[in-house]
Amino acid sequence: MQGEITALLSAACYAISNLLLRKGQKDTHRSDNGLFPVLTIGGLILLFAFIIDVIADPAPLVEGNNWVTGPIFCMLSGIIATLFGRLALYNAISRIGATRGVIFIAVSPFITLIVALTILGEQLLLTDIIGIGLLFAGVTVLFLEGRTSRYRFASPRLVQLGFLIALSASLFQGIGYSFRKIGVLVPMDPVFAATLDTMAALVGYVIVLSFLGRFRSYMRYYKNHLNVYVVGAGVASAAAVFLFFDAVLEVPVSTVSVIMGSQPVIVALLAGIFMRKMERLSLITYVSAILVSFGVILLGI
Repeated sequence: MQGEITALLSAACYAISNLLLRKGQKDTHRSDNGLFPVLTIGGLILLFAFIIDVIADPAPLVEGNNWVTGPIFCMLSGIIATLFGRLALYNAISRIGATRGVIFIAVSPFITLIVALTILGEQLLLTDIIGIGLLFAGVTVLFLEGRTSRYRFASPRLVQLGFLIALSASLFQGIGYSFRKIGVLVPMDPVFAATLDTMAALVGYVIVLSFLGRFRSYMRYYKNHLNVYVVGAGVASAAAVFLFFDAVLEVPVSTVSVIMGSQPVIVALLAGIFMRKMERLSLITYVSAILVSFGVILLGI
């Protein structure tokens, strides 16, 4: 039961991080929508926690003889899911809001299922088929809202683009979580795994920004445009990644993925209470969140 509670706390931290980011995006750089400070804050927090963990408990970080595979796949997950997935997700959140963006992200288990079917040779069950149907129903409902309730958004074209960006984020997340699933097959310290994931994303992003000649300008910009909401998003993000890896030590990754699928409902409830003016959720949005969450649960059974 402890692992399930930890996974639920991880989902809640991801939801809180996305909502705080949405709240603070007015001060973020238009090109990354807050990704750089969130990765920096989250990476430094986890790195500091890792150093303390090593000093306090110098036990082996990875169990077993195959100690290379796990860390490599954790870093690959960081590059694909934490870096590219969040880059797309944060862009989508700035266009269509945190709730709608997270609904699309919840489709990522479908991507993971495709990987399992094509690479691992797993069989498609009846519950998988029903879950896929619910996922597509939830996403379709959200698309229809964007077309029929245009007065809710700044521009219909920007909204549709936001939907497509959110779907690309779910693709990155699905592939990245497949790598994370492979990585945790080798038991390792959750602080170490979370640090590898987030620091790989941060270092990768710094390399990309340096190559594009934007790193110094980002540093100068965020030196004067960092608000408490973005800082909170970084802290919550670090907690979410750590809690995810801690949860998979207690329960199977499939169970954790199912619980993570509750994010749309958590975000919708929190947004409905604390961010009514900013998110402007409709009944259709709540229906879509519920459909997608049930679809994720069925995919995980």
